[in-house]
Amino acid sequence: MPNCPKCGADVDEKMVFCPKCGAALQTQQPADWRERRREIRNEWRERRRQMKQQRHENEKGEAAGWEKTEKHEYFLIGPLIGGLILIFLGIALYLVLVGGAGAEALWASFLVVVGLIIIVGAIYGVLVAGRRHPKP
Repeated sequence: MPNCPKCGADVDEKMVFCPKCGAALQTQQPADWRERRREIRNEWRERRRQMKQQRHENEKGEAAGWEKTEKHEYFLIGPLIGGLILIFLGIALYLVLVGGAGAEALWASFLVVVGLIIIVGAIYGVLVAGRRHPKP
């Protein structure tokens, strides 16, 4: 059975401190603890590095997918159509208020304008599809 290096009391091998004087019995444990802490810190750094690399690859893949599908060609069509409809409705309602046109004529012209917008959108879609998938 080992003895305490400070007071000489009998201590068990598993004890960390002397029960009589409180002196530290195992001086190697903090070094092992520090080494384990260093290992854990390195593991976390490696894991963060891998996650960062994976996130970068995912973002790179998404950017390539965006360019590949050419979605950017269509992102203005919705707001453009909505804006044109709102402008037409604003002009039509103004003409009704000042008495420049009848409500029946404005409704018919509204349907014509919406039809024209749909036709222009379809032609644009055909042109874009022809560019994206050219004939061999």
